[in-house]
Amino acid sequence: MNLEQKDKTLSGIIILLTLAMVFYVFSYSGTSFDLEGRTIKDLISFIIEKYLDFAIIGYVFICFQLAGFVELKYKQDFITVSLLSILLTPFSILFILQNENDED
Repeated sequence: MNLEQKDKTLSGIIILLTLAMVFYVFSYSGTSFDLEGRTIKDLISFIIEKYLDFAIIGYVFICFQLAGFVELKYKQDFITVSLLSILLTPFSILFILQNENDED
């Protein structure tokens, strides 16, 4: 088994464990997910009002994941890309990379 295959296997195991943990938590939480006629805008405002810390942690996590992907795929600096994605948005990195590719 080569290194890449071991990496894929380990990633798959981690994903399955994460999904199992999420399903376990939701099954024993005792609450049901009922939208009660709320719109997406209402849900987003509710999450920001009640769970701002989790929203910020999730946002930064997504930014770091995208920065890691860009570092590996396009050989960019991780720190620079992560700071740009946190300050601007993760989607802005994709446009910056597209412009760099068009200039080449």
